[in-house]
Amino acid sequence: MKPLELATYIRFKTKTTTTTFTDAEMLPLVNFRQDELSRRLITSLSSDEDYFLTPQTTDLIADQRDYALPKNLLARIKRVEAKLDGENFIRLLPMDINEYRYVNDEDTIISYFSNDEGYAKYDMMRRSLNIYSGAITSVTGGLKIWAYEYPATITTLTNNTTDIEDDPTTTTYGFPRELHELLARGVIIDFKESMEKPIPLTEREAKFEYDLKLAINSLRNADSNREIIATVPVDNGEEY
Repeated sequence: MKPLELATYIRFKTKTTTTTFTDAEMLPLVNFRQDELSRRLITSLSSDEDYFLTPQTTDLIADQRDYALPKNLLARIKRVEAKLDGENFIRLLPMDINEYRYVNDEDTIISYFSNDEGYAKYDMMRRSLNIYSGAITSVTGGLKIWAYEYPATITTLTNNTTDIEDDPTTTTYGFPRELHELLARGVIIDFKESMEKPIPLTEREAKFEYDLKLAINSLRNADSNREIIATVPVDNGEEY
């Protein structure tokens, strides 16, 4: 669905016009609902469904352990890698600061962690990532964070050429087609409930939560090549 199609559909369902429901009024509602649906999608799917997952790189700075997380972060990060030896990425393991029993100064951290795979870790706090490892040296693009991000903000409702499911760039995401109607329906609900005398919802609008669960379920198991290996208990006759 293109932005203009989305706006036209919303106005058709709300019996409004560009005068009685302007783009300036509608656009914030569209983006609020898009963010809400994106959060619901990510928190409802399993960790194997990587909608909105983007690897981002930043520079490692000598002796710096604290790195800001992406501003557009949605819900969680999935993986962290770093070139602690200056050349090769290794995976940093997650930890909680409560697991580290010692003081948090540089000398002590270096004495209890290293730059080897399995011995370098990270902790998250205050929307930043803290690295626990051996000494950190400056490396261009030396930190890679795999993070779930919100899809691109819709900036105009007059665009009639680009679908909102299209990725705007190689590092930003569009919004899944399976949720387009629900995005529109959410805005319609918001409009009706905003009236001084709220407008009653239709039967379909009242089924928003139910239909959202169905739509999210339709996005599960996108890769049909995954193997599911089942096991059954060994019957050795001892129960008889």
